[in-house]
Amino acid sequence: MTDGQLRYARNGDVRLAYRVFGDSGPFLVWVPGWMLSSVDTIDEPGSPYSEVVDLFAQSTRFIAWDRRGTGRSDPSSESLSIDQRVEDVRAILDAAGADRAAFFGTGEGGSMSLLFAATHPHRVRKLALFASAARYSQELPDYPWGFTPAEIESQLDEIDNHWGEGALADLFYGTTAITPGVKEMFGKLQRAMVSPSMAKLWWKAIMAIDVRPVLATITAPTLVLARPGDRMVSIEAATELAAAIPDAQLHPLPPGPHALFDIVEHLVPAVLEFVCLRPSERADDRILTTMLFTDIVSSTEKLSVNSDAHWRHQLDAHDKVIDWLLDKYEGHRAKHTGDGVFALFDGPSKAARCALDLVPALAARGLEIRAGVHTGECERRGEEWSGMAVHIGARIAALAGAGEVLASRTVRDLSAGSGLTFESLGPQDLKGIPDEVEVYRVSAPASGLAS
Repeated sequence: MTDGQLRYARNGDVRLAYRVFGDSGPFLVWVPGWMLSSVDTIDEPGSPYSEVVDLFAQSTRFIAWDRRGTGRSDPSSESLSIDQRVEDVRAILDAAGADRAAFFGTGEGGSMSLLFAATHPHRVRKLALFASAARYSQELPDYPWGFTPAEIESQLDEIDNHWGEGALADLFYGTTAITPGVKEMFGKLQRAMVSPSMAKLWWKAIMAIDVRPVLATITAPTLVLARPGDRMVSIEAATELAAAIPDAQLHPLPPGPHALFDIVEHLVPAVLEFVCLRPSERADDRILTTMLFTDIVSSTEKLSVNSDAHWRHQLDAHDKVIDWLLDKYEGHRAKHTGDGVFALFDGPSKAARCALDLVPALAARGLEIRAGVHTGECERRGEEWSGMAVHIGARIAALAGAGEVLASRTVRDLSAGSGLTFESLGPQDLKGIPDEVEVYRVSAPASGLAS
């Protein structure tokens, strides 16, 4: 599959357009940012990306693809959660036959690459990130390098009023944006990509990204490339990103805007040198995962007022519902806890939605449950899972009342764009946990059950 032919990967009912360029070398998948030409025309002489594709294809099997809702991929009427975007990346790798690949993440595509590397470490050889940050908004006081709320509102207004005319060209092209024809070129690209409404949804989703909680778990060798003068991702934000990833390298590029077209001769060789060297593998049994803990409320009391046979029937029904919904949300049972389950997921919103569906499904069968969701590093020893994150997840579940789904702040931060609602219960003292943990009550959209 390295002939450059347009093909489609499937993620459920969604089809994602992709092409593979080059016939030798390691797989290198491009996880693009907000703006990218259609993969169908990305290698044509008039495309600004054609030189990038040609250079990468000389030394790698370079995978380029259209994000859902863009180019030749299926349309999307809503902003995607981080989980959904990560699943789209996995579908592309599977379809291309890339069991393991290096990643080239650009813009907020770097955030997706990092989350994929944290949740699927066995599939990532190396990470090369260009003009990427862990966060793009200054909503939190401890992150001074993002946009302020006022700046974000102004950007959304510009998208609303000038999409298709080169909206936000100054952020992407810097002073070059005033060159005659640049805004028009950028506007044409915008018109070919998505509608103004979808562009606004995407921009809001970008501003909600925060992958800082996973950075310390990255085990793949990582190269962070950045440009002084980039107004979208400052060199300080890139420096902070590299510092938070174990053993990551920071590679400053010539000063300039967010776009890469004027520094292809610097960027591509740096990425290829990094990607094509044999990686030094790290043996590490610890992985980042999302845990779901459930427990039947007042199970002892229920057993005392029912016969053993009836209770066994209830538990059998409980287990069937659990297994059905774990399969639906692609989780797997790590341990049966007697009156509940400890399950693992590769995405936080999947785990939360599974818990939200479990509550009414089991209540209809006369079983009230409580549930807790947490994302963190776990260590596997045979069939057993251990680590502080496991204890935190169990304690959060124990804190929940009947019918409640509680989650940690990490889950909330990594569920941006999922549509789930997180109501803060404030910092909580959890038994056996040295530091307070901020806990949230999770609920589904008002329209009904999670789907």
